[in-house]
Amino acid sequence: MPGRAAQAARERDARPLVFCLERVAGAYHDVHERCPAVPRGDEKPGAVHAGRVSLAEAARIALGNGLNMIGETPRERI
Repeated sequence: MPGRAAQAARERDARPLVFCLERVAGAYHDVHERCPAVPRGDEKPGAVHAGRVSLAEAARIALGNGLNMIGETPRERI
């Protein structure tokens, strides 16, 4: 994503960064649908869930920073 941010700044065109943000959001959504961070049903939380929470936090930070770069206010939750 840093490369797309630099490209957007260099070309004074946010579209490359916006496209990258859309892809990151879509990829995160796909992962979340298949592998939720919160255990389902009677499943016990484990290390895999902690890893998924970390992935969600990384996605939140990356998307939030990217949205700030293009002048949008990110939501607190994704």
